[in-house]
Amino acid sequence: MAKTQVNLRLEESTAEMAKHAAETRRLAVNEYVEQLIKADNEKLRDAFLAGAQEVLDGYGDLIDAIEAA
Repeated sequence: MAKTQVNLRLEESTAEMAKHAAETRRLAVNEYVEQLIKADNEKLRDAFLAGAQEVLDGYGDLIDAIEAA
């Protein structure tokens, strides 16, 4: 997959935390940040899908009836 360069400006202490966390995980800072972003988005996606499933479970019959009308 192609990579796009993104420049970030972080507080010095935050940048140090990122470097330390990446080193601890034996990752480059880029890989560490990429993993954090992916994990955050997956969490949001999972929450959205769970909410959508609740709507379908609770109102699926009503939605079907409206579509059939």
